[in-house]
Amino acid sequence: MKSMTGFGRGEYRSETLVIDVEIKTINHRYRDFNIRLPRKYSAFEEKVRNLISKKVNRGRIDVFIKTEKFGSEDVSLVYDENLAKEYYDILNKIGCDFSDIKNDITITTIARYPEVIKTEEAEIDLEEQWKYFEEAINEAVDTLVESRRLEGEALKLDFIKRIDIVGSETEKISELAHDIPVNYAKELNDNIEKYKVGVIDSDRLATEIALYAEKVNITEELVRLDNHLKSFLTIIEKKEPIGRKLDFLLQEINREANTIASKSNSFEISSSVVEIKSELEKIREQIQNIE
Repeated sequence: MKSMTGFGRGEYRSETLVIDVEIKTINHRYRDFNIRLPRKYSAFEEKVRNLISKKVNRGRIDVFIKTEKFGSEDVSLVYDENLAKEYYDILNKIGCDFSDIKNDITITTIARYPEVIKTEEAEIDLEEQWKYFEEAINEAVDTLVESRRLEGEALKLDFIKRIDIVGSETEKISELAHDIPVNYAKELNDNIEKYKVGVIDSDRLATEIALYAEKVNITEELVRLDNHLKSFLTIIEKKEPIGRKLDFLLQEINREANTIASKSNSFEISSSVVEIKSELEKIREQIQNIE
């Protein structure tokens, strides 16, 4: 079981290139990417998305990739001969117009003018570069997955503890449920005696008690609730994404608890249901963060 919250970092480093990758994830209903790449590597966005998707199924995924290059093999100087000649011709014309001023044109003078000499980045071999990006991204994804796994394990232990509490309250409810018809029969007899109703037909009394017992019978709900709890503990051991399954199952558990409270007409059982719903709410908050 994995959390959707995590952080991973990876790096590729050589004498001429450093690639730094950071991946942060938080909970999200689907898989949603936000990828930031240097502009000259924007063509890698789809590859980055596909690489991460192999190991991350759900969550808001923020990817930050920075690069730093050293050396000059990827940069070249370009000399614009025509532009330099135009500057030279104009400077000479200015010299003719102002002949009383010393003309001190030099090569350095012309070279300093804009665009005469400029730098150009050499064409990037993207296929060659991708190998280095892939290495750094894989390292970041692996550390991310491990951090999500560790948090998922912590959440699983918390779920088990809370499901055990729900199970204990369910057992308590099951024991209390057996006494409901008995208590109702005693209450009827006490009222008959108290208010001097007179002789009540025993068959009619038995029928009344039987109808009430059927009305407040929660055996089916308790069986379903117990099965749901067992399913919950089974699902959290699976290695596949289980967040949506747990969310659905928790809704079913909550529904059975509500039905038990409404049918049983018992203060003690209602108190146990309140405890159950309290634990379920704590689980529900955490399930939103499960992949």
